[in-house]
Amino acid sequence: MTPFTLDTAAHVLADTMPGCVRGLNLTVEKLEDGHATLRMPYSDMACREGGIFSGQALAALADTSMCFAVWMDGRGRRPVATVDLHVTYLRGAGGEDLLARAQLIRSGKTLAFARVDIVLAGSGKEVASAVATFGLPA
Repeated sequence: MTPFTLDTAAHVLADTMPGCVRGLNLTVEKLEDGHATLRMPYSDMACREGGIFSGQALAALADTSMCFAVWMDGRGRRPVATVDLHVTYLRGAGGEDLLARAQLIRSGKTLAFARVDIVLAGSGKEVASAVATFGLPA
């Protein structure tokens, strides 16, 4: 199995993610066992009126970052399907990048569970958190 590296992750973001995710210009900052940290830059594409990050952009960041955490379970990149996604929005945010720090909770044969905290990159203030269940097709 080929290791899942930062270079591989950049390729996945640029070439295989849907356009709605690619348009957010996400980058993978860090990958380690069961963890992934992604950055979403502040941009008009990710914000609603008033320069505040949209809930849709935050949900896409959460879902994408947790996929990367699942791929860090030692079995590498493979198809995953979001079965359930629950996002809790804690505060409006804008004007600076966001970091999504995702953690794999459990990865079984057919399902994986993950959580993520989304924070302002500069101050570290929490903006949102999410949990998700992913199906692992055979």
